Amino acid sequence: MALTGKKRKRRLEQLPGTGKKSGWNWIDVQQSEFETAAVTLFVNFPILELPVNLIYDILSRLPLKSICCCRLVCKAFLDLLAQPYFAQLHLAKTSLTTVSLALQKNIFQQGLLCFHLLDIDEVSKGAPCSTACHHDICRARSPSHPCRSLTTQNADFYFSAREAVIVGSCNGLLCLYYALQNAYVILNPILGEYVVSGCLPSSTPAYTYMNHSGFGFCPGTRQYKIVRFMCVTYVVGSLVFTPETEVMVEIHTLGSTSWRKIYNVPCPKIQGSFDPLLNGCFHWITTSCNPSDLICSLDLEKECFKHLPTPRHFSQSYVNKISWITVGILGGCLCLCYVYEDNLFEAWVMKDYGVKESWTKDFSITINFYSGLRLEHLNRPIKFLSNGDLWLVSDNSVVSYSPRAGTFKDFKVLEPWVTEVVVHIPSFISLKHALQGNNLEVKYLGRARPAKISVM
Repeated sequence: MALTGKKRKRRLEQLPGTGKKSGWNWIDVQQSEFETAAVTLFVNFPILELPVNLIYDILSRLPLKSICCCRLVCKAFLDLLAQPYFAQLHLAKTSLTTVSLALQKNIFQQGLLCFHLLDIDEVSKGAPCSTACHHDICRARSPSHPCRSLTTQNADFYFSAREAVIVGSCNGLLCLYYALQNAYVILNPILGEYVVSGCLPSSTPAYTYMNHSGFGFCPGTRQYKIVRFMCVTYVVGSLVFTPETEVMVEIHTLGSTSWRKIYNVPCPKIQGSFDPLLNGCFHWITTSCNPSDLICSLDLEKECFKHLPTPRHFSQSYVNKISWITVGILGGCLCLCYVYEDNLFEAWVMKDYGVKESWTKDFSITINFYSGLRLEHLNRPIKFLSNGDLWLVSDNSVVSYSPRAGTFKDFKVLEPWVTEVVVHIPSFISLKHALQGNNLEVKYLGRARPAKISVM
């Protein structure tokens, strides 16, 4: 019997699980989520004849825009790319090759978030704007020294000016805080999904928000949590006192209805962290002058805090000469960046987490060695990339520093109305799969660009 022109139905193999010897057990996903899942597809493309794990591997290596186009090809591709397994696989690979700059802009009475997609290799291989002997990071831009052009993602949206601030980014999800509504918004700019989580009023004595929050993922419980710092407020007549010695942390698990409190937490220093999440712990620099109390971490699973040891040379006299210090992540290790005696920028990494003897100096920058380089150019780092380059905001531009070559590259000029810059790793993690519980409604951005988030 002739079957010419007929479509052939084929059930794809079960999605690969982490317990199988299929080469995918390095992805931290729950085995039961994928071993019991099966997708029935009508095959119109030869690629769908391949084993399903190979299809996922191929698709996860495509550029971000190509994946977005594949989602529009047919329902078969959309079903494949909507699976949590693909989102985890893609995130593990794209974090090594692709980053996005999230820029917050306040223009008159309107605010705007825009995203610029960059290829890590292209940025690293670009022509440097300085050498070890001739560096003028403050020079005027000219046609002979243009900054790199960036590709803008179609994920911009409006918000009211000075109403929202960027809290942080984790696994492709962006966290925003709306001060007037006292609410947090978790957003995936790629999928256009977002949820709104409100804050509960603090009990007496009254606590004041310290304009410091954190957003992260707990691997042990597979939950996303929001951390915010509150300071006790005393009112005596017309005077208001907010002593830094009485700080409380409120922790909220997305999908739940409660905010848990931890009292007597070390006070965070302003701009004391720029990439704070490691090993399921949130890190920050405290306002303490004691070297042993300088670094603090909050375990998101156990919801308790502790102090981490500083490098051996951090004596009291040495710490007193540090004019600026912050904590981040470099190569999967905790990293301290600081400026000593207003002339030496150093980056130290803790090779073995929690072990004082494992602190090792990764690189240093002698500020006077570079023509035109000043202290204020180095005090706003935003991210260490997977290749070891340091990105920082300097003089209304985003600058990349390569410790290997000892060179700076100026690749993005910031408009004067840009108020915040965050490095964001784009992903296809859906909030419908990431959040636990039924207490949050997943909303969607409109098709119009820029779109608007509804917090109410």
